[in-house]
Formats: sequence, structure tokens, C-alpha cells
Amino acid sequence: MLLIFFSTFSVISGAQSLIHGSIVDENGAPLPYISVLLLHAADSTLVKGTVSSKTGTYSFENIGVGKYKLSYSAVGMETHVTAIIEISASTVNKDIGTYKLLQAKKELGQVNIVAKKPLFEQKIDRMVINVKGSITDAGGSALDVLEKSPGVIVSKANNTISIAGKNGVNIMINGKLTYMPMDAVMQLLAGTSASNIDRIELITTPPAKYDAEGNAGYINIVLLNNTNAGLNGSYFLTAGYGKKENPSAGANFNYRNGKINVFGTYSFTRDHVIQPFDNFRQILDAGNIITTSTNSHRNAVTNVYNVRMGMDYQADSSNVIGIVIGGYDSHWSMLAHNTSIQQKNGLVDSIINTTDNEINHWQNLTTNLNFQHTFKPNEQLNIDANYIYYKDYDPNSYANSYYDGNNNFLKELDSRTGKVTPINFKVLSGDYTMPIGKKITMEAGAKLSLSQFKNDISADNLQQGVWVTNQALSADYLLKENIGAAYISFTDNVSKKVTIKAGLRYEHTSSNLGTTDTANIVDRHYGEFFPTFYISDNLDDKNNSINFSYSRRITRPTFNDLAPFTIFLDPTTFFTGNPALQPAIANSLQASFVHNDFILSLSYTHEDNTIESFQNKVDTVNNTQFISAYNFKYTQYFTLSVSVPVTVNKWWTMQNNVQGNSVQINTTSNGAPVRYQSVNFGVNSTQRFTLPNDFSIEATGYYFSAALFGSQTFNPVYQVDMGIQKKFKNKKDVLRLAANDMFNTGTQFTYVDNLPDKNTKVRGSYNFDQMVFKLTYTHSFGNTKLKGQRDRDTGAEDELKRVHN
Repeated sequence: MLLIFFSTFSVISGAQSLIHGSIVDENGAPLPYISVLLLHAADSTLVKGTVSSKTGTYSFENIGVGKYKLSYSAVGMETHVTAIIEISASTVNKDIGTYKLLQAKKELGQVNIVAKKPLFEQKIDRMVINVKGSITDAGGSALDVLEKSPGVIVSKANNTISIAGKNGVNIMINGKLTYMPMDAVMQLLAGTSASNIDRIELITTPPAKYDAEGNAGYINIVLLNNTNAGLNGSYFLTAGYGKKENPSAGANFNYRNGKINVFGTYSFTRDHVIQPFDNFRQILDAGNIITTSTNSHRNAVTNVYNVRMGMDYQADSSNVIGIVIGGYDSHWSMLAHNTSIQQKNGLVDSIINTTDNEINHWQNLTTNLNFQHTFKPNEQLNIDANYIYYKDYDPNSYANSYYDGNNNFLKELDSRTGKVTPINFKVLSGDYTMPIGKKITMEAGAKLSLSQFKNDISADNLQQGVWVTNQALSADYLLKENIGAAYISFTDNVSKKVTIKAGLRYEHTSSNLGTTDTANIVDRHYGEFFPTFYISDNLDDKNNSINFSYSRRITRPTFNDLAPFTIFLDPTTFFTGNPALQPAIANSLQASFVHNDFILSLSYTHEDNTIESFQNKVDTVNNTQFISAYNFKYTQYFTLSVSVPVTVNKWWTMQNNVQGNSVQINTTSNGAPVRYQSVNFGVNSTQRFTLPNDFSIEATGYYFSAALFGSQTFNPVYQVDMGIQKKFKNKKDVLRLAANDMFNTGTQFTYVDNLPDKNTKVRGSYNFDQMVFKLTYTHSFGNTKLKGQRDRDTGAEDELKRVHN
């Protein structure tokens, strides 16, 4: 029925203007990766750009009435500009035919082609952040880049990343899901050097091809790749210092020869920080006001090693086989000195001093085998097989000294907890794309994900020199989760102005959580349909368009949130898991208007069973605080965003982004309805200045007003970064000096949680980082000539064409 609808709608709505052709070499062999530019004939200004496919073909869709020229170019080849191509109202399909592009008659000297991209590019369904050219991001991490991105809030206090006020973000590396818990994601991003990243894509309205997981959409981190022949790459060294040392180093390379392409990246980061934490709790007990204040001085060190290697082999003109192997080792260690003071009606009642030693050691191995078969132009099959392994080793020890209200020593109590968590994923997926006639493209696919999660939790107390297990806090958990999915979608270029895309995805989930003693703590089996719909109308063929989208998505509880565990902030404050968590379902609508590079967007989301992590529950009888993930009944989000790039003059450009959010969270407490509401906004601005002698300056800043996080209200945060860059005459060496978080405000998180229980309050203040100065040296090496006579893919050509388009 869906296909009949699209075909009928296509006939009724009118014709499409399509320009297409192909490029071959002197011997008639297809030429891939040739730059093809569509230009206005009158003044040669750029209309659109692309690169030829591996079969030498190219196409431009939705072309308006007018006169155009095409330009074909590549290093080592002669540039050719066609005669005038006229598109009339009756033109449906303009076949330019096959053009033979010749090699340059003489070897040119070194040619530097510089295409400077803006830091932010707003597209219909995503915001693209071009990290490679940023000065202030040099020497930083992927997490640093996200903290400055429009509409993104990174909360190190809660191990969460939100977009447009919504949690549930999925992280992809080069279009591949990472399948990891959020605390591991945060460590991965903190250990991924920005110097090895080409761009980051914020995909807020994913189509049916993507997993339905995650209310907020996807963040896709695209690592550097090089399309030149031979051996190419770069390396960087960063010296950084705040209150402690923050060095990093890394390299990337790409080798292309004939049918083989080999690539890889490596990075090391060390992040040594001093973190002051404060937590306050107030309860009412038998008419007495009891307060507990905890101060923590944390000395934390994180060392992250990150490596990725891959190879693509072009077996023949239709088949490409690839393998990618990657992994990381992240070791976080902390020594903390905590003081917890309990008062009754304003008088000190007891004092607890705690020395806390913690380790959080994540290890990861990821393998991907992929196969791509091209039946004919625009008809393709992709198959991916993944095996992903994680292991988290998380031992903690606590030495507690107890004192009375007069600071007289009472007793010592030593305790320890342990958590060993191996996670395995086996994922098999296939995607098929084919054209239906000249106007419709169909995509279909299926996916099977098999995962297994073990969580060996232990808690012991030292009694008379012997460690005694606390059976209530110790268990060996096993969770198995299988997800099967299938989807189909159609894209219809209805007319030269209107494009429609609609899809339907079905996912079935089976989850079972139990222990060696208790089976079926969680045993769920459910299936859901997830429709998506998009329509885009180019109003005047040039600079204006309106876009509309609808999607339905799911957020499943993470493994760590489901499986119970216990980590102590102090003897009366615990981080725990919650096996009662239910999945959340969200329906989202988004509309946008685009004029040139200006974009205005409005979105609405209604989510049932919203999952919020790191929420507080207080036992007023025992004066204990539990911090865990909980379901809220439903949440409504309204978001208005504006993106405004400005070119002041030839040496000063800026990108300004403003976003406003209205959030309403509804839940119940003790059977009574409770509502939390917030209206907040965020402003992000980047200024770039081009100076003489290859110097440039960049300044970035953001401000986020007070906002809700579940029942908690976080105070405003802001950050300012500045950097200066010098490019040397050889164009291969770059030196950057950056000052990040100049006022030490970007990672200072302060919140208030007014719980429904009378006179019960929780406050917290956490500073995760500090101002850091970073000096980064980058050197590029290798050949700068494109290999024209080559017929193979690397698996990243879709991303490459998206940049050019």
C-alpha cells in the first residue's frame, strides 16, 4: 500500500529535473571520486557539488529551471567545464552522457586546495560540527567539543548527554553504534582526541534505517579519513596544564594502493584533575530537622588509550570487503577525602571521615566485518557482522572514622565493594537499497542483536580483622537481551521542489535478568512499530525550504541501570541500580524553515515512562539517600532553535545559535500527582578571525540557563574558550595555543532537588574540571595526489559525499 501511495502521489505531483552522467579515463575505465560541481552559467557560482561514484556516475536532483555548467576536476587530471546546460519547465531527465577526463599533460608542482568549512553546518536532519578546523578544540577531546555544541548539554555529574533537553542519546563511530553503557560512553568520548576527528553529526530525527533506540537521536563521530593515494596521515602532540597535567598525543594514517585501503588511528590522553564535591540533605524526623552535609576532595586521574585499524579490499567492480578492529583501555583512579557532618536542629550530632579509593577500569574490543555488493548504479546491498566486548572492573574501598558531636573518636569501620562487569554483543545486519523507476528509492533491512551482561557485585565489612560479606548487597547478576528488527522506507522525489520520505521499523525485545539465587527478576517480551515521515519543500529552487518530520522512538533501560549495585558516597548515601525500570516511548514532531544558512526549527516531543538517571530517594526513617534511575509518568518537550551564521567581513566570521526549551515532567509520589516545569534557553557563539601571516584566532562561548533534570533543578552554566593558531609555510605544520574554560565555570554543576516529602531537600555541587591551557603541534605527512584510476570503496563514501553536498 505504501508503494502504491508513493507511485500515485508521484504521478499527480509533477515532474522532476534530474541531471546525471558519467566520467571515464582515456581507456574508457570509470573514474571514481572525481569532483563534480554544478555551476550557474551566468556567473559560475556554485549550485551543488558531489563526487563521482565508484562506477564513475554522478547525479544532481531537484534542479530548478535555468542555465548551468558542469565542472569536472581532480589533482593530476585536466579540469573540464561543459557547455551550457539548459533546464526548462518540461525537462524531466537531463542525461549529460559520458565524458572522458584526461590526465594532465605535465606534472604540476605541489597544489594546495583549501576548502574551508564552517564550524557548524545545519542540514535538514542534523547539525554537522566540523571539528578538524577548530582552534579551541585542538588538544581537547570529543567530550569537550560536545560541551560547546548547539543544544547539547553534557552532565558529568550524572553521566548523561542531552540534546534539546532530552536524554537518550546514542553514540556512533563512523556510522556504527557503540553499544555501551553511558558511563563507558563518557569515558570513551573523554579519551577520543578531537585532533583525530573530522566532524561530529548531531542527528535529531533519525530515519527508519537507524535503530529506534534513544529519544534524543544520535551523535555520529566521524574519524579522519584520507582520499589521497599512497601513504598519508598526521600526528599531534599536546602539552596541557590546569591544576594538574593534561597531556595527549595521537596519530592517524591512510594507505591506498590499487584495490587495498588500510587506515588507522591511535590516541592517548591523560586527565588529572582536582574535584571538589558537596552534597547536602535535610529531612524531618519526629519533629526534628536532621541535616547531613558531605564535603569531598577528590584527586582523580584518567588514562585512556584508543586504537582503531581497518582495511578495505575491492575484490572487483561490484564487491568490497572490509574489516575494522578497534578498542580502548580507560583507567580511572581516585583518592578522595570525605567529611560527613550530621546535625539535629542546628547542633552537630556526629561526624564521619572517610578515605575513599576507587578504580573504574573499562576495556573494550570491537570487530566489524562488512561486505558491499553493487548490483547496478543506486542498487546496493550492505552486510555487517559485529562482535563487541566490554569489561568493567570497579573496586572501591572505604576507611570510615566515626566521631560524636564534640569530635571525640568513637569507632572505625572499613568496608569495600567490588563490581566486575563483562558485556558481550553479537550483531548482524543487512541493508538493501534500490531505485523504483526514476523517482522513488526503496531501502529495506533487518538486524539481530544478541547481548549478554554479567554483573558480579560484592560488598564486605571488616570485622575484627576479617572481611565479612554483606549478603544483602552482594549477588551475581546475569542479563540476556535479544533485539530483532526489520524496516522499510521509501524516498519519493515528488517534484523538482518536493521530496517525501516515509518508513516503518519493527523491533522485538526479549530481556531477562536474574541471579544465581533468584531467576526472572526481570522477564520482558515486547514488540513495537516505529514509523517515520519526512517532507521537504524547496520553495523557490534556491535559498528557501521548509521541512517537516515525525518519528516514534524507544529508550530502553541501560544494563547498569537495571542491574542492582551499590557505591557509597558516604555511609548514608548510595548509588544503586533499579531492576523495576520500564522502557520509555516517545513521539516527536519537528518543523523547520531554512533560508540560505539561517535555520529556524520548532519541535514537540511527548514521552511516556521517561527514564531519568541519578534521581534522589530519601529514607527519612533511617536518614539514607539512594541515587538511582527512575521512571517518570510522562514528559513533554517544546524546543525552538535558531541558527544564524554571519560573515562580518573577509577576516571575521561568526556562528550564533540560540535554543529555547519548555519542559514539563509529570509523575506521582505517594499516590498524589506531582508536576515539574521549566523554561530554559541556551546560547552558543563562535567567532573566527583570519590574520596576516597565516595566523588566526577563535573564541567560543556558551550559556545555558537553569534547567530541569528529572526532579532536580540545575543552576546556569557557561564557558568561554579562546585559541590562536599559526600555519607554517610548508602547509603541513600547525601550532595551536588554546585556553579552555577560562573562568572555570563549564563543569561546575550545582542543583537543588525539592522532593515531594515535606521538609525533604537535597542539594549538590560538583566541579569536574578546571581551566586548562593546551599547546598542540600537528604535522601532516604523505602524498597529496588523488589516485584517479581506482575502483573501490572504503565504507565511508556516503559520509564523504554528504560533506561535498
